[in-house]
Amino acid sequence: MLLVLDTNVYIHAFTTTKKPACKTLITLLATSPSKYKLRIPRMIVEEVRRNIVPEVFREFLEFILELTNLDEDIFVPFELGAKYEAKGLKPSDAFIAAFTEWVGADVLVTENRHFLSCHLGLPFKVLTAEKCLNLI
Repeated sequence: MLLVLDTNVYIHAFTTTKKPACKTLITLLATSPSKYKLRIPRMIVEEVRRNIVPEVFREFLEFILELTNLDEDIFVPFELGAKYEAKGLKPSDAFIAAFTEWVGADVLVTENRHFLSCHLGLPFKVLTAEKCLNLI
């Protein structure tokens, strides 16, 4: 199963205990790399960097680089992002949706982009970390 995790999932997993499902999901991904694949765009890495202390960012980056490669944002087709903006999403949300579709992910895991689940016909599921854990 291919997953894209939103910025907030990483922040909760690496810095807080407010959402234990985020930490549990990260642990599962780290211990089952042959079963679950992860993709991440540079934009999310940069958002995480801006929101956590350097020591924790280093831990986050080691986790990411052990499991996957960093995808450069410029490779996501502009037209794909424009499609999501035309559906009413703000640019950063449209990019995450476009990236998720572009990599062919099964699930976008997020704690705050629930409005995406209201859009019918998405080529991927939008789940919270807790719902993702229930699915897998």
